[in-house]
Amino acid sequence: MRLAVAKGMNTSRRAFLGAAGSFAAAGLLGARFQEPHKTLPPTEDNIEGPYYRKDAPFRSTLADGLKGEKLVVSGHVLSPDGSPLGEAVVDVWHASAEGEYDNKSSNFWFRGRVRADKNGLYTYTTVMPGQYDLGEAKRPAHVHYKVSADAHRALTTQLYFAGDPWLDRDPFVRKSLVQSRCRRSGACSFDIVLAKV
Repeated sequence: MRLAVAKGMNTSRRAFLGAAGSFAAAGLLGARFQEPHKTLPPTEDNIEGPYYRKDAPFRSTLADGLKGEKLVVSGHVLSPDGSPLGEAVVDVWHASAEGEYDNKSSNFWFRGRVRADKNGLYTYTTVMPGQYDLGEAKRPAHVHYKVSADAHRALTTQLYFAGDPWLDRDPFVRKSLVQSRCRRSGACSFDIVLAKV
């Protein structure tokens, strides 16, 4: 049985095998350059510390009118497959610019909860937290996080800032939580990946 071939097409065995080899090579190269599906590692957990207060208000401005260097933090809350976790709750708290926590006032200064949008995006505005004394050392500047979303494990962690001179002396600091994506404008990016239940 002979195959129908378009007029003018070379039908020799050598030409056919050459064309077939080209198609096979193209297929192999295409497979090689396709990105394999990658699973994102969950964000590393970190200590809660003694200053957590539950029931902080839902708000994105945590230090309205208070002194300090402005800090805007935004990021995405994601599942390990990279899908956004809309409606995730991000509960944050930190010390003032002077290194003091508001543990009692009804204002809940430097504390708040924000809900991620449908794209998993969260944002809050505050002031850069100060360091505070721990005997002969200081705790580096940091922001505490508690993050939760349906069908995922709740996470307690912290955000640290690259360049802080006390990072290397703090036993609780994890390198994966030290954020270098901060600009001089006071804008920082910190993505969170939650493990599935």
